[in-house]
Amino acid sequence: MIYNIFRIFGIVLGYPLQLLFFKRKTYYEDKRSTHLYHGGKLIISNHFNILDYVMSCFVVFPRKLTAIASEMPFKSRITRFGMKFFGAIEANRETRSMKFMDEAAAVIRGGGLVQIFPEGRNTPDGKIHDFKQSYLVIAHRAGAPIVPIVTDGNYGLFRRTHVMIGREIDVSPFFAEKRPTREELRAANEFVHAKVLALRAELEAKKQKKG
Repeated sequence: MIYNIFRIFGIVLGYPLQLLFFKRKTYYEDKRSTHLYHGGKLIISNHFNILDYVMSCFVVFPRKLTAIASEMPFKSRITRFGMKFFGAIEANRETRSMKFMDEAAAVIRGGGLVQIFPEGRNTPDGKIHDFKQSYLVIAHRAGAPIVPIVTDGNYGLFRRTHVMIGREIDVSPFFAEKRPTREELRAANEFVHAKVLALRAELEAKKQKKG
C-alpha cells in the first residue's frame, strides 16, 4: 500500500516535468484497435535505457505499468526500494529462474499492464536486435494481447521523443497446446519481431515526413 501511495505521488509530481523532458509525439498504427487504458496487456518495447520505462509510464498514465527488470537493480537496498516503488518484477539471469513469467502473467490476468524489453539488454546503437522468447510465454499464459511500442530514444530537454504504438497482437493462433513447442515459439517470435521492425520503419517515415 505504501509503495502505491509513493508511486502515485511520484507520477503526478513528475507529469509536468516529463512534458518538458520527453516532449512526446505519439503515433498509432491504428488507435481505434489499441486499448491501453483498460484490460490486461503485455507491452513490448525496444530498449535504449531505463528512460524507456519512465517514458512508457506516462504513455499509459494514469494506469500503473509494471516492468520486468534484470537482477542488477535488486542487489542494492536503495535501488531495490525503487524497484518495489514501481512494482517491478525481477527476472534473475544468474539463477535462471522462470518465476518472473508466472508473476507477470498473474498481473496481466488481474487486469494490469506489464512491460518487457524482449531484446533483454540495452541497445543504444538504435537497432532492434533479436528477441528472447519469454515474452511470448507470458502472453500465452496470461491469455492476453501484446501491444508493441517503438521509441526513437530521443530523450532530454529541448528534444522531442517520437513513439509509435502498434495494433494489439494476438499470438494465440500460433499455439495449439497449453505448452508451446519450440517451433511454435520460433514462428510467433519471427512474426512479432518483423512487426516491430515494420513499426520502427513507419515511425522513421513519419518523422521524415514531418521534416
